[in-house]
Amino acid sequence: MAPHPDTAPKPLDSPALRAAFEKHRDGLVHAWSGTVAGLAMVLVPTFLLLDYFTMPAGLLDRFFTYRSVVTLVLLVQLVVIRRTRPSRWSLLHGYLFTLLVGGMIVLMTVDLGGFDSSYYAGLNLVIAASIFLPWKEAHSAVNAGAVLVMYGAANAIWGGPFQVRLLLNHFFFLGSLAIIAVATAAVKYHLIVKEFLLRAELVRSNESLEQSRAQLKAARDALWGEMEVAKRIQTALLPPNQRVGPYDVAARMLPAAEVGGDYYDIIDGKAETAWVCIGDVSGHGVESGLVMMMTQTSILSLVQENPRRTPAEVFTAVNGVLNENISRLATGRYMTLNVVQLGDRGLALAGKHQDILVWRRRAGRVESITNEGSWIGVAEDLRDQISDLAIPMAEGDVALFYTDGATEAMDATGEMFGEARLARAFARVAEHSLEQALEELFADVASFQARQDDDITMMLVRRLPPA
Repeated sequence: MAPHPDTAPKPLDSPALRAAFEKHRDGLVHAWSGTVAGLAMVLVPTFLLLDYFTMPAGLLDRFFTYRSVVTLVLLVQLVVIRRTRPSRWSLLHGYLFTLLVGGMIVLMTVDLGGFDSSYYAGLNLVIAASIFLPWKEAHSAVNAGAVLVMYGAANAIWGGPFQVRLLLNHFFFLGSLAIIAVATAAVKYHLIVKEFLLRAELVRSNESLEQSRAQLKAARDALWGEMEVAKRIQTALLPPNQRVGPYDVAARMLPAAEVGGDYYDIIDGKAETAWVCIGDVSGHGVESGLVMMMTQTSILSLVQENPRRTPAEVFTAVNGVLNENISRLATGRYMTLNVVQLGDRGLALAGKHQDILVWRRRAGRVESITNEGSWIGVAEDLRDQISDLAIPMAEGDVALFYTDGATEAMDATGEMFGEARLARAFARVAEHSLEQALEELFADVASFQARQDDDITMMLVRRLPPA
């Protein structure tokens, strides 16, 4: 199933999108140039210790002068970076770093005898440092080429006699590292473009949600690996507890220290239909947060566009969108998901997630209901595998939806909390207010587990008397 045209990532083919990306890229280059300059400002004078023990005594004063001048210029460069705004000229800081540090090491190789000096190995660090900079592979190639040209020209003109085999050996290793740096830059730049487009897609899909835009901007600025940003992505759009149609709904998520992909939503269709959703993306980190956000956006768009869709229709449409986007992430992510419609006669749900526990008020017991279906992201078309499951709900009945973080919570011996223990705890609190019941359920899990290794999400849905 092809992705919906309003949600599919678009290439950088519009002036506005390209301008936004260039601004984003320049900001990254500017920030990482400051990081590289700061590291060099610390390491360049630190290597004087190595010079003291390994270099001829007659060259120590000269090397001290080289390192002092370069460190001073790096300090000025770092001040300039921090006091100026990113621009398309920010990449010049990367070249300046190469000319300063690379030129210093080249002068040292000349002083130490030319091509035969093993001190050339320091140039490998200069080439490797450019890998930190998120620029195009062409800049990485020019940067590495400048190092090779400086080294070759200076030692050819001012260096002493040399052995050809040593010269070939040095250039072989420098050239190999240059190739690696260029290839890494190409992959990294491609990932930056892909990451920017995915975030731009989410911004377009959530233009009416101011909080979503703030979270995406923070994630974009921090780029990969910022776990605090991933936590905010995970929890930014969680809805408040509310009454929807003839039901009261309350839910709570307790994120783990390592960001996971738990998701839930409450959608009040007003005069049309009401929905709740719950799911869990495999794995942890920013990718799981992205899949969770795309799920929330897709479901919200589908039920608002056509409230008369069945849960199975919503589920299969969401799978079509996410299956495409997950493949573009080049990751093995999948998602368990229940899409639940809150109707007058009860609940109708589709998907595959944890069992549903239902408190039957008249019988005074908890019933466990297994839902059969498929996960999100494992197949392109699920229309023949997904159908609606009806769960009757009488007045006072309460349904408990949860993620595996609750049942798989383990004590110090490795025993899991389990569905049976959760059902007993649910039966004990089912007559309480939904907020109090959730508080006690989470307290039971917290007192049982030795530590929290996964997100824990629980949602309660109570059928109310007729208005």
